[in-house]
Amino acid sequence: MKRLLLSLTAATLFAGCSSTNDPHDHDDDHDHDIITTVTVTFLNIADLSAEPVVAVWEDIDGPGGANPNRIDTIRLVPGTSYRASITVQNMSVTPPVDLTETIRNEKENHQFFYTAPSGMVTITYADADSRSLPVGLSFGVLAATSPSPDMGTLNVALSHYDNAADKNGMDRSDETDISVDFPIVVR
Repeated sequence: MKRLLLSLTAATLFAGCSSTNDPHDHDDDHDHDIITTVTVTFLNIADLSAEPVVAVWEDIDGPGGANPNRIDTIRLVPGTSYRASITVQNMSVTPPVDLTETIRNEKENHQFFYTAPSGMVTITYADADSRSLPVGLSFGVLAATSPSPDMGTLNVALSHYDNAADKNGMDRSDETDISVDFPIVVR
């Protein structure tokens, strides 16, 4: 039931660059309007030979269709520091489009926001745009030193700013390219 609720929440929030006051031209070449796959990879900083933790959220038919067909649980080791990165793709087209580089090229107009239960993980941005504001394609994660008895949720949201001057590094925009919830546990 919890997985269904998470899926429904993610599907409801899954809207590409949408806003009622949206002057953004959705008929342009910005393929990031549809993101079907989000992959977050965590590398153990102390042991780079350790297997990376990879979590995938996938909704291949895109917004408005069926619920997401894949939502992996992020499983982190207590007290461990990770170097993390995120990639986003549109797998609903042929050939599939990796949108990560588009976001990197338009970093003044984008920022990922990561929200997790207090005390479970600490997240720090590791990249910035030309004004030294965070982007979030790469970030650091420190897992709590004590195991978490319960599973939490890591929300990953990508804000799109039509006007780069509106981006201040702290506040989400009115436009969300994607917002997904990953189950997360520290054990």
